[in-house]
Amino acid sequence: MLTLSPDPPVSMQDTTLAIELQDGGQPVVGATVAMTLTMPGCPMAPSYPEATEVSNGIYRAQTVLTMAGAWQADADVSLQYTSHQFTFFFATK
Repeated sequence: MLTLSPDPPVSMQDTTLAIELQDGGQPVVGATVAMTLTMPGCPMAPSYPEATEVSNGIYRAQTVLTMAGAWQADADVSLQYTSHQFTFFFATK
């Protein structure tokens, strides 16, 4: 699950993206979460905010979303010998 703060995010202001990872209802700890932010309708370069674990199963990244509109957040999650990819969509004001 992805949560945003503020929600909805506002362009050109600090935005926190938090991903909660669970497996069977239990928090996933010790994962590496690589994030890629893009605007599917706009040919601009992606951004790569660094996500760090802040508590059991919660991984947070800080960024500034440079434009209003539709955004896509791709999260590549690696843990031991497995990896999973998640995609989230949201919009800024």
